[in-house]
Amino acid sequence: MRCALALLIVLASAVVSAQRSAIYDGERQVRLEGAVTRVEWVNPSAFVFIDVRDPGGVVANWAIEVGNPIELERHKWTRRSLRIGDIVTVDGVPARGPSHQVLARSIVHKSSGKRLFETPAARTAGAVRSAPPPRWPDGQVRLGPAPGQKGYWSPIGPKALVESTAANVRMNDDGLLMNLADADRVAPMLPWAKAVYLLRQRTLLKDDPMTRCMPPGGPRQFQMPNGVQFIEQRDLGRILVLMGGGNRNWRVIYTDGRPQGQAAEVVLTYYGNSVGRWDKDTLVVDSIGYNERFWFANGGLPHTEALHLVERFSRPDLNTLRYEVTVEDPRTYTRPWTGGWTLQWVAGEDIEEYFCEEGRTP
Repeated sequence: MRCALALLIVLASAVVSAQRSAIYDGERQVRLEGAVTRVEWVNPSAFVFIDVRDPGGVVANWAIEVGNPIELERHKWTRRSLRIGDIVTVDGVPARGPSHQVLARSIVHKSSGKRLFETPAARTAGAVRSAPPPRWPDGQVRLGPAPGQKGYWSPIGPKALVESTAANVRMNDDGLLMNLADADRVAPMLPWAKAVYLLRQRTLLKDDPMTRCMPPGGPRQFQMPNGVQFIEQRDLGRILVLMGGGNRNWRVIYTDGRPQGQAAEVVLTYYGNSVGRWDKDTLVVDSIGYNERFWFANGGLPHTEALHLVERFSRPDLNTLRYEVTVEDPRTYTRPWTGGWTLQWVAGEDIEEYFCEEGRTP
């Protein structure tokens, strides 16, 4: 009995983990109809489960991902919007592979015709009034909010890490290539690294360490949907980077003038040893000392302990943070290469709480 119970727990955990790590096929659309059997209102994504009967009369339970609960409640949709037994029609994007999972675009109550859920509109760059960036009394640009205010940074538009000289490399938000033939254009990978990258792509990122709650080190911390927040502790000579999608992790960037250490002497971590300096209005951060237990970018780009990153953060106006990173790893890439994207300021809000284990609990 104990062995059987343990096996059931493992299997249940595996099912839930698979739900949280699904890769959706943006080229397909499905419509489902069925009765609600369960509602999971947890971070980072809420799920509605419905029983769907196929044309042959076979009933399968489908997991419908509806988004982050905090964002949903902001749009007046709560866990009480649906009740067990309600018949609903779901339009959405199915997961790749055989799993019964859908990313919802809309949910409609069949009997009343009321639209209970619709994908919240994404924030646009023009949603916040443009203005100069906030500054410290000495004129230095702030990466955080002005005194007495709050806010955080959220990625907008394409955010895959691709060499900046490569044009028209089509990917989805998870970093999956639309055409595997474009792999050579993503980054100048050595043969072994390209083979690993293509394996991760072909298996739909199923071995991504983040599905096991590993931290998003390297540039990936700025690809997370829940955003990031900079806490500038000038009196302590450091900047803390807090991640809404990083399992309550934080990263320390030292700005007290210390030199970067020697790679052989640095303790290997998920976020590396980061030393920053200001070049006028640009924060330049040099980081070494990464372990190999995480994927440093979405899409499965590989790296080794030789990874060396130089990141540049600049804030040309209130709403915009430009992120650029130069990647150097001679064991993985044939030469250094550079990529980046833009993050948008979300004013008046704090980053959303996220704890990975909550999303893995049956």
